[in-house]
Amino acid sequence: MQHRIWFLVVALVAAALDLWTKHVAFANITDGVDVRVIEGLFSFGKTTNRGIVFGLFPGAGPVFLVVSVLAVPAILFIFLSVKKPRWVLTAALALILGGTIGNMYDRVAFGEVRDFLKFYWGSRVWPLFNLADSCICIGVALLSLEMLFFDEKRKRPDDPALSTERIAVGETEPMPRADLPERPDGPKADGPPATA
Repeated sequence: MQHRIWFLVVALVAAALDLWTKHVAFANITDGVDVRVIEGLFSFGKTTNRGIVFGLFPGAGPVFLVVSVLAVPAILFIFLSVKKPRWVLTAALALILGGTIGNMYDRVAFGEVRDFLKFYWGSRVWPLFNLADSCICIGVALLSLEMLFFDEKRKRPDDPALSTERIAVGETEPMPRADLPERPDGPKADGPPATA
């Protein structure tokens, strides 16, 4: 229950912060003007795009709108289907959900996504993005870490009886010796065969 509460809180806070920062930026920044924050590195700008993160695939706006709408229930289903989620999984899916909601709102309300965060170095400018994009990227990175390093299915062997940890603590039966004959009732004898 605690995971579900934090999942909803993080997702809603992420979406709210994204929408609020977009509103403030677009209400106060003049078109074509950069508000410099760190000279030569970071500033606030103002642009829109119909594509996905960092302005990729700008011509597929309607497709990404449908994907965004379908992604919200899909993310909820994935999270609710995990019986005992780890905190890293909870945070990852919550950030992805929050970012998805933020950009989905823009697509529904304006037909395009509002971007205002601008990183640059000299004449090289990274495509503008927003907090929703950041949340999605961080969430995907956390989800990758979860799958690579924390997924229990990757840690457990297919057959628990063959676990080296169980063998080490004596939880499994020792393998019978191959050089001993079998008893009439099945298991091998403990000693050499009796002589007549």
